[in-house]
Amino acid sequence: MRYLLVTLTKLGIALIALLGFYAIYLDSSLTQRFATERYEASAIVYARPLTLQPLAPLRPQQLIEELQQLRYRESAALHQSGTFQQQGSSIVIHRRPFDFADGPQMARKVRVGFNQGRIDQVVSLPEERLLSQFQLDPLVLGQVTGDNGEDRLLLGLERLPSLLIETLLLVEDRDFYHHAGVSLSSIGRAALANLAAMDTVQGGSTLTQQLVKNLYLSREQTLWRKANEALMALIIDFRFSKDEILETYFNEIYFGQDGGRAIHGVGLASRYYFGKQVEELTPAEIAMLVAIVKGPSYYNPHRYPERVQQRRDMILQLMFAQQLISQPAYLAALDERLVPPKPERQGRSWAPHYLAQVKKDLAELQLTGATEPQGLRVFTYFDPLAQQAVESSIAEQLPRFKQSDALQVAAVIADHQRASLVALVGDRNRQQVGFNRATGAMRQVGSLIKPVIYGLALAQPGSYHLGTIITDAPIELESVNGQRWQPENYDGEYVGSIMLYDALAQSRNIPAVRLGLEAGIENVVAKLRRAGVTSPIPAVPSLTLGSVELSPLQVSELYGVWAHYGRYRRYTTIAALTDHSGLRFYQHQPGAGVEVFDPLTAALVNYGLRGVVNEGTGKHLAQLFGRDALAGKSGTTNDYRDSWFVAYDHERLVTVWLGRDDNQPIGLTGASGALPVVANTFSQLGVVPLATTPPSPLQEQAFHPQTGVPIPMHCDEKRVFPAFPQQLPEDTNCEGMIEEKSWWQKLF
Repeated sequence: MRYLLVTLTKLGIALIALLGFYAIYLDSSLTQRFATERYEASAIVYARPLTLQPLAPLRPQQLIEELQQLRYRESAALHQSGTFQQQGSSIVIHRRPFDFADGPQMARKVRVGFNQGRIDQVVSLPEERLLSQFQLDPLVLGQVTGDNGEDRLLLGLERLPSLLIETLLLVEDRDFYHHAGVSLSSIGRAALANLAAMDTVQGGSTLTQQLVKNLYLSREQTLWRKANEALMALIIDFRFSKDEILETYFNEIYFGQDGGRAIHGVGLASRYYFGKQVEELTPAEIAMLVAIVKGPSYYNPHRYPERVQQRRDMILQLMFAQQLISQPAYLAALDERLVPPKPERQGRSWAPHYLAQVKKDLAELQLTGATEPQGLRVFTYFDPLAQQAVESSIAEQLPRFKQSDALQVAAVIADHQRASLVALVGDRNRQQVGFNRATGAMRQVGSLIKPVIYGLALAQPGSYHLGTIITDAPIELESVNGQRWQPENYDGEYVGSIMLYDALAQSRNIPAVRLGLEAGIENVVAKLRRAGVTSPIPAVPSLTLGSVELSPLQVSELYGVWAHYGRYRRYTTIAALTDHSGLRFYQHQPGAGVEVFDPLTAALVNYGLRGVVNEGTGKHLAQLFGRDALAGKSGTTNDYRDSWFVAYDHERLVTVWLGRDDNQPIGLTGASGALPVVANTFSQLGVVPLATTPPSPLQEQAFHPQTGVPIPMHCDEKRVFPAFPQQLPEDTNCEGMIEEKSWWQKLF
């Protein structure tokens, strides 16, 4: 017995020493991990905040649809934020509080009036003060998660409602602020409470133990795991404050799955289940979230609503019994709906191809250290109205075409004023994740290249103007390898002499080839490079008819040169970046860009591109929106393999491509294929007309319709274009010639 006692004593001492060493190891490693690696936060990606301002094109139904996507509720009282009410031709909105990229904004009521498809006025309530603009809180576009697939929106403890904190502690750990991480009294009290309620209403583990289990341990029910959990809970409770532990718990707690992503943290759960910020949660919503904590799969409100409602009501009863809520609030909460119905797009990304471009743009910003893409709030330029418009236009137009089942599509909508991307479609199936044709499909652009060639000509005002006569006659060229190339017009006909303006508006091929060869193919290549094209460019004569391959995004940036006074700017999805506390550390500044063409040359080309819409291949747009409202260009490649159209107004630039992935002919020109999609998109979004006054020193000049020479403005037969001013001799007649005067005419 003595030997056995000594042996057991030695073993006990060894075990205590081993336990001590293990505790020291845990203390050092666990403290470091908990302090720096508690969780990996998602980068929350937001759409643009909808800006409401007088004269902006917007219909009441469009505003209501956006409010519904934001999970605003229609209400007659409008007492709570996140509600709206339609009053005749006006809509009253009680906006939620939100931390915008430029700072927080409080909840606020406004009345938005409409008139003929535009906002008439925005009035602040109740003081009835006119506002120049007002922003709604933005839609959550998606999340950029880490490798573990977990999503969370980090919140500080100060942002959490006290009722939420008190309810969680009431149900899960009443002695949280009084125990050392493990509580024997909590285990005993939980057993008695569960027995009295005939249900599991309280857990025996402390919040600290639950946090340790979620962060570091498996869920196997073994004695070793429970002992390890208790020891780790003691260490964390000793090393960190109660508030730090509680804040970590609220940001780590698991609330279920949304497809392939795991929802962690009460901030993201509040948005997922109720579409609101955690500060706006009602007692019933707080009770439901606390109910889910016990078992997110078992208490899934979308799959087992009766089960979840029973537990929620039980928690509400506890809240009332402990005087956390009043009797009227308790009775009202019992009648409250469990969760609002899921919006149409819940559970799937608004625009997976746009989100993919956001990730690419984030990577190119090369964020490091504290600003890496985990834990960010990413404010983008994404416009849900624009995305819906182009998606619905594609869905409506594609079935009307032959080979519609084999057709693919890509579309880009850009805000050329802010050098930003507002919508992307990379596949005819808007939810198809994979190859993004909007940014990755390299296709020949056909006639879309022609404005660059005409720009090179018009940059020489001494040699060319919009009225210059160009020859449209057959031409045959010999390449370096001896092959013959004989380009043709799309209609197979030749008109002989044609004005430069008409050649551009009608997209005649031969005049473009002649001008391109005269300007020099190497100069065409140089302009494309300056306009941001980094892909291979064939320096051959066929380049004048668009043999270069560009993506729809590159085409958009190329036409952004014309829309933005001749300057190239790269388009981005990201407007601003903040951390989860609201500190902004990146703001997109479009800048002046790189000059590709001088502003006066760009203005002349823009006039020609307005001509494409007014009377050329895009005249269907002029029929819909009026003359000079838009500028644009069609593009068709050999054998009708690609159908392109680009159009822009004062703000937006829309690019659409139709084709087949196997590059087989589709039998559609740019005007018959892509143009209807562009037209339908602008019909839904509205048009902000282009400015038509030519910049100084350009001014209107009359030209002879057959010879293209300048003539006086009083002539009946004339063509009028913007041009550099020319002082005509007083004796110039309507043929452009100087009349010889008799001595009698000269005398008087």
